Amino acid sequence: MVFWIYAAPSNAVNWDGPWKFGMSRTAETTFQNEGACRQAGVEFIARMHKGMLAPMRFQCIQVPASLPKGAPR
Repeated sequence: MVFWIYAAPSNAVNWDGPWKFGMSRTAETTFQNEGACRQAGVEFIARMHKGMLAPMRFQCIQVPASLPKGAPR
């Protein structure tokens, strides 16, 4: 899962945009399926919005949890 957060100017109050890309983060967790990933993304944004109302987006991406012996480096 990749999150990206948009930022307002530092002196903004009740800012309504335009928003500029501020930062990105990746989840250090693997999920059983895409539904579990999406649920975690929605819950994370809800928690973050308790203290920061900047727009946030996420995308679930498939990454292998392991690689076989002899995998290219």
